[in-house]
Amino acid sequence: MYRSLTSPFALLSLGLLPAWLGAASLALQRSEPLPLLAPAALSALAIVAHGWLARVAPARDPFILPVAVMLTGLGLLSIARTAPNFLQRQTLALVVAFAAMLAVCSRRDRLRWLRRFKYTWLIAALALLLASLAFGVNPSGAGARLWLNIGRFFVQPSELLRLLMIAFLAAYFAQRAMHSGELLPEARPSASFNRRSLAPTIAMGVIAMAMLVIQQDLGAASLLVITFAFMLYLATGDARLPLGLAIGLGLAAVAGYFLSARVAQRLSIWLNPWGDPQGGAFQIVQSLIALASGGLLGQGINQGRPGYVPAVHTDFPFVMIGEELGLAGALAVLAGFAALILRAWRVGLRSGDRYGSLLAGGIAAALATQVFIIIGGNIGLLPLTGVTLPFISYGGTSLVVSYFMIGLLIRLSADAAEGRPMSAARAVDPLAQRTELAAGRAMRLSAAWLAALALGTGYWSIVRGPELVVRLDNPRRLEAELATFRGAIYARDGVLLAYSSCAGAPQPLTPCAARRGSQSATPRYERRYPLPEAAPAFGYYSQRYGVSGLEAFADATLRGSRTWLDDFLHRPRRGSAITATLDANWQRRAVAALRASPTLTNPRGAVVVMNWHTGEVLALASAPTFDPNRLEQDWERLRTDPDAPLINRATQGLYQPGLLLRWLVEAHAPMAHRAVLNQPDDFMAHLAPLNLHRPVPFELPNEATPLPATATYSETLGQGKLRVTPLRVAVTLAELAAGRPVTPTLLSSAPATQVGPPVVERSALRPFSGFAQIADNQFVGWHARIAGDLVFVLAIEMPTHDEPTLVRAIAALEGA
Repeated sequence: MYRSLTSPFALLSLGLLPAWLGAASLALQRSEPLPLLAPAALSALAIVAHGWLARVAPARDPFILPVAVMLTGLGLLSIARTAPNFLQRQTLALVVAFAAMLAVCSRRDRLRWLRRFKYTWLIAALALLLASLAFGVNPSGAGARLWLNIGRFFVQPSELLRLLMIAFLAAYFAQRAMHSGELLPEARPSASFNRRSLAPTIAMGVIAMAMLVIQQDLGAASLLVITFAFMLYLATGDARLPLGLAIGLGLAAVAGYFLSARVAQRLSIWLNPWGDPQGGAFQIVQSLIALASGGLLGQGINQGRPGYVPAVHTDFPFVMIGEELGLAGALAVLAGFAALILRAWRVGLRSGDRYGSLLAGGIAAALATQVFIIIGGNIGLLPLTGVTLPFISYGGTSLVVSYFMIGLLIRLSADAAEGRPMSAARAVDPLAQRTELAAGRAMRLSAAWLAALALGTGYWSIVRGPELVVRLDNPRRLEAELATFRGAIYARDGVLLAYSSCAGAPQPLTPCAARRGSQSATPRYERRYPLPEAAPAFGYYSQRYGVSGLEAFADATLRGSRTWLDDFLHRPRRGSAITATLDANWQRRAVAALRASPTLTNPRGAVVVMNWHTGEVLALASAPTFDPNRLEQDWERLRTDPDAPLINRATQGLYQPGLLLRWLVEAHAPMAHRAVLNQPDDFMAHLAPLNLHRPVPFELPNEATPLPATATYSETLGQGKLRVTPLRVAVTLAELAAGRPVTPTLLSSAPATQVGPPVVERSALRPFSGFAQIADNQFVGWHARIAGDLVFVLAIEMPTHDEPTLVRAIAALEGA
């Protein structure tokens, strides 16, 4: 049973399974078969390769090709998901890649063709790189020109150079090791190397590095330096050479920070990506947010938004996998790379000759370095570099070179298993023993790198995930809000005050029809306000400028609650409706009262109409106000308007009460007379119970000022410091009528208090109309009255003591 499960064909089938499952899900959601073509092509190529390898390399390592196929399938899936226009080109490159792999595996000459002409192959790669300096292009039309346009294909010479540099170094060091004294003098077994014997390799490395730096291909240059260091360590077993190169690379980075604006920017972004999340660090910040959005199990294929990460199909495919397949999918990718890299090290350790050992070790080191650099950049562990993720990123040259490496590993593993054991001379060679020990250490280092990547990915996905997904610069949050069918707000008489409808829908409360497809099919809702006169009460809801008023207070209800099952099934968020205590008729009358006088071209003031039995607010008007339907267009004007239309004067307008204060005090203490109230202690004793200095417990924010330390009757003459809001006056008047605390409310669902007759007789509370001076040549006209179950409070700012204007406003409000 175990043998059947681990047979090459069974492993290959398992490797193809993720691609088929993901492509099937994508095809069903998009209602098109195109995503299935790539895994079909991959399956056909893999089956042909399996049959061919069974003939030419039957003793090969059975895990190498299936793991590569699994990673390639995920790469094709990511391209089909994020850049479907490039899927056909990547599939054609895959055909070339498999052909190159099978060609390499078919030669049973122990790779003499690659080993013998080591200088020729390397010089050819350098020539191509030199040609790209002169004739290079960029397929996107902008950026570094790192490609050669050959017919309809773009070739990136730096990818070929890295592979052929490994082959050159392996052949060179294997040839020199025939007489180990050239690298490790027998007379001095502790010596590390012979500098003269390393001169050709250093010369070739310097030439290649110089060309890459001139081309500004810093990612390829970094890969080449680190791979070169690995090869030196594997060849000599001496850690001082690679350590020196590492120090040199660090010094080069420091020098680049001061000499190159591009290097300085990348290092600054790496050190503090949160300093400029909308500028230079946008890509890495969005990458981390995407990982956080994936969480443990991911959003699901085609359900995430990896397109918010620039160049996701080339530099950040790991992020797409992390967002849509979650931490589980990301760890599966890392496990695949770990299996491939560790099998490559295993091939090197079991190779029957030094050349095979160095070549397999160099390939393992190159793959480990490339994976560590690109994924480390994706998760902020390292600075960003423009390199591809093997087998997964879009890029034809990268894919062909990766499969060429796979072909070399398969050939080397087959040769090692076909009866070519390590020679006795090599078994006792001190250099061979030393380099074998170096290979074991390098293998453990690459395993540590992969473990660090796994921990880093888990850190951003799980530990920091909740913090990142709620960031204001997370576009997924905005998109989720736009797709929320927010609940409606009704007046007590059934009039719609606010509702959501699908963008462009002519009818109110129209939900977006469920549509299959890509990101463009995401529903978009608009918030509309049929009665903008009630804006001071219900406020506004804006993706850009936030939420206010009743929209803010009842936001959780209006947005709707979510369960884990809703998130797992990607059900659209749907809120619940609420009913306000506002009466549409009273609200219109309150607004008309503030606009009643033709002499006030820009009226300022507020009106509150309230039921003193229940505390229900029937009208809450403020002038000037705003139209929430035009908030996006008018915001800058509203924000800078000196009349402050965004301020709700009913709850936040602080006015001098003037004689209204005496009227309230005498209503509370009818037997008090002026002589008594003129005493500070007596006046404070009657003023404090009115609670005019206390904010009101209410759904909307409201203001209050503390009582003066000493207060006298002069407070009623416009000479004091006490300021009150119209809402506060209405609540105080309601409490005088009810003889108990009254809590105002804008929500009709609030429990009603017990209804009873008024404690203060209406005859004792004749309507008050009067003025208070609030500034130089500025007055506020007050009107306060109890009529039946209702409390009316009106405050209008005026430039003069204008009695006719106040009378008109009262008539418009009360219908007199």
